[in-house]
Amino acid sequence: MSRGARTRTLLVCYGTAVMLAATPVSSTAAPPAAARAEQPGTLAAAPAFPGAVGFGAAVTGGRGGAVYHVTNLNDSGAGSFRDAVSQGPRIVVFDVGGYIDLASPLSIKSNITVAGQTAPGDGVATRGYQVSLSNADNVIVRYMRFRHGLTPNQNRDGITINEGSNQIFDHVSVSWGRDENFSINSSTNITVQNSIISEGLDPHSCGGLIQSDGVTLYRNLYAHNKTRNPKVKGRNQFVNNVVYNWGSDAYIEGDSAGRSDANVIGNYFVKGPSTGSGGPFTRGNLNFHIYAAGNYYDEDRDGTLDGRATTTADLGTVVVEPVPFAFPAVPTSSAAAAHAAVVEQAGAALRRDAVDRRLIAELTRQTGAIITDPAAVGGFGTLAGGTVPADGDRDGMPDVWERSAGLNPANAADGDDYGADGYTNVERYLNSLAR
Repeated sequence: MSRGARTRTLLVCYGTAVMLAATPVSSTAAPPAAARAEQPGTLAAAPAFPGAVGFGAAVTGGRGGAVYHVTNLNDSGAGSFRDAVSQGPRIVVFDVGGYIDLASPLSIKSNITVAGQTAPGDGVATRGYQVSLSNADNVIVRYMRFRHGLTPNQNRDGITINEGSNQIFDHVSVSWGRDENFSINSSTNITVQNSIISEGLDPHSCGGLIQSDGVTLYRNLYAHNKTRNPKVKGRNQFVNNVVYNWGSDAYIEGDSAGRSDANVIGNYFVKGPSTGSGGPFTRGNLNFHIYAAGNYYDEDRDGTLDGRATTTADLGTVVVEPVPFAFPAVPTSSAAAAHAAVVEQAGAALRRDAVDRRLIAELTRQTGAIITDPAAVGGFGTLAGGTVPADGDRDGMPDVWERSAGLNPANAADGDDYGADGYTNVERYLNSLAR
């Protein structure tokens, strides 16, 4: 079957995809060539990647599409990140690492996989302007950093999604938004997992406004945002996150005239030096329906993680549900284990940069503050470049990996071949890089 035929088949299957929980799949080694198949029976059965969870788990991104190599750090033009995400279906890989200085807001379009884990050296980041996935459908973004900062006349979110659908973000780091850090509005089937959402810049300093129909926030760190950590309206799954050093508000329960339904399970809320009198849950009313279990609150600011279980009284004036809403199944741990997982692997953690290393250190030491200027905490720092392994046929899989997998480094078409697990060979390589 040709690449074009395979891609058309993929999109038909995606249109009927259902929300699935994560299915553990080993991706540390490539399968032998004999195990490959032209096409699995049901493409939608494969999650976005092994470990994908929640409302966005079934996203397929650029699966079956063309591989686009980002070959420079320019704002635009051939080989740039902006050009790479301007149309799909595409799988975007990086031949360069470092900061991409944006000259204007950047928009990521539909049917795209952004594989930041392929960037050499210290990895890759955007700097200076908002990144938008508004009106986009079917997008995977992994191991990227998005850092807004004090760009003149740009009081915008770090990442914004408005009227988007079927998107998943894994191991991203979003910092220094001027409006919100990461907002998801009027959207459906979105997951943000294993990520850091930090240091929204004062005077606004907001983690994010989440007002959508089906958003999973799983094992993320919200740190040093004054408020909206996050603010939730709609259907929300908030599981195994850590919220640290909010100013006035941690998790805002709707504060709305419309109904909201939320499962809030196994999260750790930790006061810090900038935290005022507000507890872990605020501004709820009887339109907010919550199932809450296993959440912990460390309020003594003694530098040691020694919180207590939250109570119904901590939830405030809301409707407390006796059983969880029927949202997608996600693996759930204790709040303490969630805190440890965030410390170990949140953000673009293959190679954490100085910003994320500092944030994790401040979380563990219970130090740090809400800021108005990135310069106060050392600024953007640098991201060293590096050299990527040779990929002679430009199919997104290094030659040495193809040989080990029994593939042909001179045949670009074999990257599109599907295995019985529903992943293409190039996806299997990308998954092998992730942790």
